Amino acid sequence: MLCLTCCTPAGFAVEVEGLYQATITVESRNNEAERRRAFSEAMREVLTKVSGLSETINSSSVRRALNNPEPYVESWRAQANLVPVNAEAQVSELREVIAIEVNFYESEIQRLLDENNMPIWPANRPETLIWMVVQDELSERQIINNNSPENAARITALQKVADARGLPLLFPLLDLEDQLRLNVNSLWDLDEAAILNASQRYQAESILALRIYRSLSGEVLAKSLYFFRDNVFSYEEFELSEDFISGSINLASDELSQYFSVLISGTDNNVIINMQIDDIDSPEDYAALLTYLNTLEGVYSFQLTRVTGSSLYLEMLTGGQLRQLVETIALQPNLLEVSELNRVGDDVAMHYRWVQN
Repeated sequence: MLCLTCCTPAGFAVEVEGLYQATITVESRNNEAERRRAFSEAMREVLTKVSGLSETINSSSVRRALNNPEPYVESWRAQANLVPVNAEAQVSELREVIAIEVNFYESEIQRLLDENNMPIWPANRPETLIWMVVQDELSERQIINNNSPENAARITALQKVADARGLPLLFPLLDLEDQLRLNVNSLWDLDEAAILNASQRYQAESILALRIYRSLSGEVLAKSLYFFRDNVFSYEEFELSEDFISGSINLASDELSQYFSVLISGTDNNVIINMQIDDIDSPEDYAALLTYLNTLEGVYSFQLTRVTGSSLYLEMLTGGQLRQLVETIALQPNLLEVSELNRVGDDVAMHYRWVQN
């Protein structure tokens, strides 16, 4: 089974924890039927996080697994928490909520996905930069700061949905530089040029801008724009803020997983890649490179073919998913592309240079 845990390149991507874990609210910790339901819901969430797919239950064998989740459960525990009755209120009564935290066997979840030809979205994932602006009933507009207590409920709701999809979020500082680049009215207008300009300092390729208006009657009018590479996607909601948050997060997650998910078993046509890596100037560089290659998704094996000066030449056996491999390597800050992947018939070449941290 291919190991899918990567190194964490700071500034390019983060390693998402808890992909094989989910917490589900139940009515009773001692009710067997409730516990079984929690196991099934938790497994559904884990399959979504790990695969990157919004819908994973089309397969009959996946449905059978969800109906009998116990063999996939490594451990679980019940815990009681006190939560506000009204999350929107500044002062609210507390109520007890019982939740079951379920941990699943990583190898079994991967095997289930592999058997059903479903991909794995590796734990090393790019952060999505969040810009959020809210207009209240009095037409006052405010860019949401994730550190302010009055916005805690909105940030918590956003983070909860993102966690359920395994999508790491990055919030802007909202300091003077941010305010000069992107004022509240430009964000409300979803000014694409201003949003992209303000996002440059964070070096984020994945950017989600959300605009929310709630009327006195409680009606929600909301729109989001999602930027990734040279593409822009939009999502709108006119009723429930919960649906808007979920739809916006799914928009980002679905697009990212298409780029970075890989099949464990690869394709029917495995490909050998000749890779050149320049500027390996020390034993430490060489050791770090080998450590990274050993955890690179879609690479089954590799061997050193020759060394010329500070350049290494490697032969790598891959699953043939070349675009995903290129996208995954792009998350590694130590490897900079010298020239684009070149393929002529069965001959595939990649050329990178090593950059020390």
